[in-house]
Amino acid sequence: MFISSIPCLCISQVGIYSRYLFGKSDILDAEYIGQNGQHTSLEYNFRLAQKRLEFRPGVGYRSTFQGSNGDGHIKGYDFDIGTAIYPFDFGGDCDCPTFSKDGNLVKKGFFFEVTPGVSYQILSRLRSEPDDPSRLPIRSKNLVWKIGGAAGLDIGISEKYTLTPILSATMLSSSEWEGLRKDGSAGTLDDHVYYGTGFRLTYNAEDKKRRRRN
Repeated sequence: MFISSIPCLCISQVGIYSRYLFGKSDILDAEYIGQNGQHTSLEYNFRLAQKRLEFRPGVGYRSTFQGSNGDGHIKGYDFDIGTAIYPFDFGGDCDCPTFSKDGNLVKKGFFFEVTPGVSYQILSRLRSEPDDPSRLPIRSKNLVWKIGGAAGLDIGISEKYTLTPILSATMLSSSEWEGLRKDGSAGTLDDHVYYGTGFRLTYNAEDKKRRRRN
């Protein structure tokens, strides 16, 4: 009785989300710190019972490639809480998952997603003094806030799996970094934005309650 009265209980899903990142920061460019990289996360998905609103908390690992001169890169351990809305089918029922429904693919599967989160980031780089050819390693850590937006389309490949291409953009909060500059001094990173293109693979566990309702 109590469980059936909770509106957000529906079919839960788990997913793996992997994307290639394209960084955009003039500061990181000037300091030869890599921006492009890869991000992979594990998500747990659930949604409201009567509305097409989904929640996707997840944990992930993000790493950039070395900079143009091999000076540095950033890796991050992320916690994100994605919230997706399906604007063309917002009032749809909870006969989840999306890919098991009949109907227009775009209407049923297209969504916008907003993703706030937090990231524990580690900057690793080499320091170069102007008059010293030696290159000494620097490693600093920071906790930053993130806010992201995305658009995607759920494409069903079976009753158990759906594949979702996604385009995204993420902005990170301004932060002070030890060792950000080439000479090893601290600096402020306040223009850190990256764009992503990738796929989410979602697995839908068998739900006996839904089959009984149908």
